[in-house]
Amino acid sequence: MGAKTIMDLIDEAKIPCRTDPDLWFAESPEDVEFAKALCGGCPIQKACLERALEREEPWGVWGGELILRGTIVPRKRPRGRPRKHPVAA
Repeated sequence: MGAKTIMDLIDEAKIPCRTDPDLWFAESPEDVEFAKALCGGCPIQKACLERALEREEPWGVWGGELILRGTIVPRKRPRGRPRKHPVAA
């Protein structure tokens, strides 16, 4: 038997993005961070990220990173304008 392909690994493993794909395209920053964390133990994490960057994916969590317009961004900003002044606790 030869080396396993990525598709073999996807079929054999319980990969989180295969069970709830909407989470990897979530709007809320909290959901995006949760999706990124779930990628941590994935056996194809590195290959997933590499391929997403090659394809210049427009958006979503790929290989544990958030991608917007084909590039990795550190975090998703909430919708709307940022506050001019910090909120008092």
